[in-house]
Amino acid sequence: MNLKVFDYLVFQFQRNPFSMRDTLTDILASGAAPGAITWLRDTCVSQSEGFEKRPFYYAFSGVSRHFDKKASVNASSEQLDALSSSVPGFTVVGWDEFRLARVILLLVLAEQEKAVFLETLAALLDTADLREQAAIFSAYPLLPHQENLVESAVDGLRSNIVDIFDSIALNNPFPSQYFSDEEWNQMVLKAIFISRPLYQIVGIDQKTNESIANAISDLAHERWAAGRTITPEAWRSVIPFVDADITADLERLTNSDSEADRRAAELVLASDTSTQAWAELGKSLES
Repeated sequence: MNLKVFDYLVFQFQRNPFSMRDTLTDILASGAAPGAITWLRDTCVSQSEGFEKRPFYYAFSGVSRHFDKKASVNASSEQLDALSSSVPGFTVVGWDEFRLARVILLLVLAEQEKAVFLETLAALLDTADLREQAAIFSAYPLLPHQENLVESAVDGLRSNIVDIFDSIALNNPFPSQYFSDEEWNQMVLKAIFISRPLYQIVGIDQKTNESIANAISDLAHERWAAGRTITPEAWRSVIPFVDADITADLERLTNSDSEADRRAAELVLASDTSTQAWAELGKSLES
């Protein structure tokens, strides 16, 4: 067996006891046109047997000629459970056919030796359109050499395009596993600034730290002084760093006219880190 293929299979076995590529293709096949699936399977086989950069680039961009960008991916609960079991926090919920097909192709790229993999991935990012960038960042939890992907993910978060930010920050376990506290804190604060649903950030309760707790308190003071508000979801990140200053913040929340603010204060004061409780609060803010 080719050494690069062996190394990749070891990586896949460690993270995924089943074939991630086959599972994702089965999910895509449940709704996509049969001809498009045939093209994708044939392309994957061809590139697995003999990888060539130029044909791979063409295939990656050529997804748009075969799949429907308006069609959402519909995975069964069993398939979603299998994905999450293999890679905790990973999901395809909310994806369209374009994104899933490109992620499947990236799993073929992942079979290549490190230098080829990293060089080709960087080239894809340099020329990718918005949908292609979102697919690339969504695939990061499934790819090898993840320590080499952190810089590009952090760069991606600087984008003013919400879809790009979301592909990294939301429903993606990569940041919680590989970001430093500083990188993590910057991501969470930007999510607050641009009003993204914090409950969709994987690991937000596990990676809380004193710096982000203090930053949220400071931001709240700035907002209040300007007659503005801060999303009640933000307060989940002050647990377990509730000092005298943050206690005063929470007292203000308990006296707020906003039911969501009062609920957030209750959860913090009860040290309730229940994902479900905070998710319910976050969903209520979106409705």
